[in-house]
Amino acid sequence: MAQSARYQPAVARSGATLEGAGRRAGWRGGSPRRAGTILAAATFLATGCGARPDLVPAPGAQPAPPGPGAGAMGEVAGITIIARADAWSGFPENLQEVTPILVTIDNGGDAPVRIRYNEFALVAPTGKRYAAIPPFNVEGTAVESIGVRYPGFWVAPYYSHYYPFLRPYGGYFPFDRYYYDAYYPQFVRIRLPTADMIQKALPEGVLEPGGRITGYVYFENVDGDVPQVDFTAELHDAATGRPFGVVRIPFLVE
Repeated sequence: MAQSARYQPAVARSGATLEGAGRRAGWRGGSPRRAGTILAAATFLATGCGARPDLVPAPGAQPAPPGPGAGAMGEVAGITIIARADAWSGFPENLQEVTPILVTIDNGGDAPVRIRYNEFALVAPTGKRYAAIPPFNVEGTAVESIGVRYPGFWVAPYYSHYYPFLRPYGGYFPFDRYYYDAYYPQFVRIRLPTADMIQKALPEGVLEPGGRITGYVYFENVDGDVPQVDFTAELHDAATGRPFGVVRIPFLVE
């Protein structure tokens, strides 16, 4: 995969938009997190992204199998998540503006799992949440196609232009416009994401029982005076919306 020579936003290639696809997929507008999302994004824009601290698994965290970076894992309802900090490999080589976490989800349960950015966060002891920032453009353009294949994974329908080799999910999977409108502009402000970051991102969608998927989730940088955060993933049944629980993986901030 060719790497970009400089920082650049997503590459335009068609007139299709994620927003339009979201409408076709059944988005009706509104989100229970709307007010908190907009307030959190406004706070980020006012204070800036800051330097990226290092994250290391906290004592007592369940060690991950050997792999890149510093990893730990958690499980709920048969669904295992591995989160690896300091695992970024790509352009830019020294990625400081956001915190990339390499996430692997293995669905060993008996129901399909919904994967959404607004259900991931780094959470401080005070309850402050550092959001996962969607790397995909929402308004007016679609990126060059991403040629990956994930067995047992159905991509969110509004990503179909990005992932021509993945099956779009045919069930109800509405597009959360408020979350994207609040957080994607943070990438534009700091002249990210690069093409490499988009190609390696964890996409939204549905993971079937027996399926496995790996990709990067890009978080807001944690404040330097925060001693610890929990990587959190809220897991739901994609078909019914029933919550399975929350995977929490503790990391020290250094």
